[in-house]
Amino acid sequence: MPDRPLTPLIPRWHLRITNFGLGYILMTLLVAIAATNTANNGLYTILAGLLAGMIVSGVVSRRNLRAVRCTVEQNGEAFAGRPAWIAVTVRNASPALTAQGIWFLHEALPAPLYVAPLPPGAERRYALEAVFPRRGVFAGGDAGLMSRFPVGLFRKYRSASWPQPVVVYPDPARGARRHDSGDSSGAASSSRRRGFGAEVRTLREFVSGDDVRDLHWKQSARLGKWIVRERQDERSRRIVFEVENAVADPLDPAAVAAVERAIAATAGEALALLEAGGEAGLAARGISVPPAGGAGQRRRILEALARIEIHPAASAPAFPPPRPGESRREVAA
Repeated sequence: MPDRPLTPLIPRWHLRITNFGLGYILMTLLVAIAATNTANNGLYTILAGLLAGMIVSGVVSRRNLRAVRCTVEQNGEAFAGRPAWIAVTVRNASPALTAQGIWFLHEALPAPLYVAPLPPGAERRYALEAVFPRRGVFAGGDAGLMSRFPVGLFRKYRSASWPQPVVVYPDPARGARRHDSGDSSGAASSSRRRGFGAEVRTLREFVSGDDVRDLHWKQSARLGKWIVRERQDERSRRIVFEVENAVADPLDPAAVAAVERAIAATAGEALALLEAGGEAGLAARGISVPPAGGAGQRRRILEALARIEIHPAASAPAFPPPRPGESRREVAA
């Protein structure tokens, strides 16, 4: 969800006076003062009418939204900073009253959505495009209904309900490959590099240093030169990505931004490896995802990255220990 504005869309008390309503109240006070000072019956009659109008407006405004229910659900995947779909259901549970003049507000929407009048028992469902500026898992948000019905003296609000938390994935940053954190040789560790795995990457001409066990005898005899099999490095296809999510000061915007960049870069690297048929895992302070492949692992990796919390370095939990033979890589932002 976006950073909270100074004034929330849905106030805590669910009631606000509009500018028109404030002017109405000030006018009522002026009439009351004049009626008191002059004892004019005509002014008292006007005052009574103004007060009655204010009371009726407040009661009708309250009854207009009292039976209306609003739920917001995530509809598909949501990535930070990208358009995503949410499903909004508005239902009028009143058996007799039509709900009118209602607007739906959501902090991730560019503008309010007008809800057409809802007859008793009616329900409407909307699919809306929203943009969530940052990753995370959110059990609720600044969203709900607002109405100025009947005459605009008051704004009455009702918060929306969220049956399931909204999971916003980090926006994957695709970048250059990094070195494996556990590779002391310093060789480049792309997801497709020479190695000693079972999968043959390509055939090429023999060069000094190649293993003679990789000679392809039939191709060598046919071409009249030594040809070897270049194999896929199994280790480069099974990587656990590390994210350092402990900082000296969690309130330091620069430190937090650096962690968020690292999370986005890790998402890009992990998705690229999974798309290439490899296996990816995740290790961070307080989070561990064993390496695996497939669409299910993609969802697990993205959700784990969305759930990563930034801890103070002094009290941060330890990294999960590496498993035997596990290759780890920390992706720099």
